[in-house]
Amino acid sequence: MTQDANKALIRRVFEEIIPAGDTAAMLEVMDPDFLDHDPLPGQPAGAAGGEYVVSTMHTAHPDLRFDIDDLVAEADRVAIRWTLRGTNTGPMLGRPPSGQPVEFAAIVIFRIEEGRIAERWAAWKPGFDPASRS
Repeated sequence: MTQDANKALIRRVFEEIIPAGDTAAMLEVMDPDFLDHDPLPGQPAGAAGGEYVVSTMHTAHPDLRFDIDDLVAEADRVAIRWTLRGTNTGPMLGRPPSGQPVEFAAIVIFRIEEGRIAERWAAWKPGFDPASRS
């Protein structure tokens, strides 16, 4: 795939798939052997991990939306800096819903292989560490 096609794939994940809670579409764009170097607490291995992330994020914030602040591609890598905004109306990583507006930000790097997401590395904005919130 070209760098533009790789960027379009990641843009689709953040603009369409996650906001819609479309776990089936997420499975379609994941390599079956997907490796997440920074999984959420409780996240299963492989492509099921992508499905878990979509379900977890959408259940916790059904009105979520992502602002894509930066989207950069080089070879088989795509880096995205995003800000998520929504209302926490469902449980999130072991925390009960607050009913309050939320804002999370992260920088994520994906490796794309044959048109599918093969690997992911994530760095969360200071003050939000999903691993410490299980």
